[in-house]
This record gives sequence, structure tokens and C-alpha cells, in this order.
Amino acid sequence: MKRLIIFILIVITINGYSKDYHKTEEIINGILSEESDSKKLIEKKDSTPVTADKIEQQEEGDDKKKSMPSMTGQEEVLLKTGIQLYESGMYSHSQANFNELLKNFPSSTFSDSARIWSGKIDIKKYRYDDAISKFSKIKKNSGEYPASIYYTAESYRYKGSDIPAIEQHQKLASSYPDHELADDSILISGRLYMKINKGYQALESAIRVIRYYSTRETVDDAYYLIAKIYEKDPILKDIETARKLYRKFLMKAERGDKYFASSPILTAVKRDLNHLEKNYFRQER
Repeated sequence: MKRLIIFILIVITINGYSKDYHKTEEIINGILSEESDSKKLIEKKDSTPVTADKIEQQEEGDDKKKSMPSMTGQEEVLLKTGIQLYESGMYSHSQANFNELLKNFPSSTFSDSARIWSGKIDIKKYRYDDAISKFSKIKKNSGEYPASIYYTAESYRYKGSDIPAIEQHQKLASSYPDHELADDSILISGRLYMKINKGYQALESAIRVIRYYSTRETVDDAYYLIAKIYEKDPILKDIETARKLYRKFLMKAERGDKYFASSPILTAVKRDLNHLEKNYFRQER
């Protein structure tokens, strides 16, 4: 009886795997052919979370995106000066301003902004636990709460704690799907999944970025991630599909598609495609 149960479970698992595989294959074919609207690539899963190498690039954009209430008096001076010092790389002086704001104005409207900036300095200084502690003080009703989740995830990632990092990034993406950092969180989750050889989860993350955030600057990274999954993942490895995806990326860049034509990873795509051509497709030349 026990053997029969095990056999049934194996059959169910294989059938489920097969369905997922064929569905994924159809999605990738859709991406390669671009015959269907990207919004039809996968079913929407409102409750299913599925996002650095880019944190240095993101911070400047993230900081500009942040909307702050009007500031007056000493609070304005402390926060703005702290931000200016941060952007100049004077992290110790910057943090002193944020600490003074938090000490002298603990109930300030800007205290959570100061915690975010101060925590980002801790990340720069490799003080990841200190950063996590600061982000944890930001409450759910704060406008900075989604950012606190994101930077908590990044703190865990830089610590080398991949699973907690994925959990926090998924939390942000599923709870705040419209937030400016949601697509980054999904993308980073995908990279972490690939790192720990979870190819299907990585693939789902990349597809989700293409499906829901095609107008954001992470879309080129998502295409690149899919290509890398098919190049590297021990289960999904398919060099021909990886080559097609690299070529698709370059085709989109050549025709001037937004985020592809001026993509910072364009050189890497050309390099990786050239590597595949030289090592796997010599006979075609």
C-alpha cells in the first residue's frame, strides 16, 4: 500500500511538472515571437509573490522618485544636508545629520526618511544588522514602509542570507505591486533564485517583470535573466533557447526599443552571445 501511495504521488508530481514545463515553454515562445500581447503571457496571480547588482544605479533614481512633504526650519536643514552629504559620499557626516534629526525630533514627519537614509549608509558601511534594525522601526502606516522592506531585503542579500532576502523582496512585490521598487524586488528575487538553482522560480520572476512592468527600466534585465537561466540552470539549461533570447535582446536594441537600445548590459549580452557562438555553434560558421 505504501508503495502504491508513493507511486501515485510520483505520477501526480510528474504530471504537474509536465504542465508547468509546457506552459513555460509556451510563454518563452511567445516572448521570442512577440506574436501576443505581453499582458497575455501568464495568468495574473494577485496573491502569489514571485525582485543588487543594481542598487548603486537604483539609489539615484529611487532618491529622485521619493516625494517628501514640504520642510521647514531645522528639520529641513538636517535632512537636506544629510542627503547632500550622502550623495557626495561623505557618509559619516551624513549619518550625523540623520542621527541628530532622530534624536531631537523623534516624532518628526521626516524621521522615517532619516531612518531610510541612515540605514542605506549602514549598508554602504557593511553594517547590515544595524541597517535591518533601523528599517524595522518603520511602521506599516508610514509612506517609507515599502522602501524599508526593500532595503531590509537588500541588507539580507548583502549579508549572504539569500532566503530571507527573497522573502522580503517577495513581500514588497506582493503587498505593494504598484510601488516604484516592486519590479526591482521581483528581478532581484529571480537572480537569487537562479543563484540557488531554483530555475523555475527564477524564470517565473523574470516573466512577471516582462508581464507586468514592461514599461519600466528593469525589462531589459528580465530578458537577460531569462537567457542566463537557459544558459546556466542545471535543469532548464537549453543553449539554443539562450542564444535565441540573446539575439532577441540585440534585435530589440538594434530597432531602438526603449530600455534596450541604451541598455547598460548591452555589452554583456553581446559578450555572452559571442561566447555561446564560439563554444557551441562552431559548425554553423
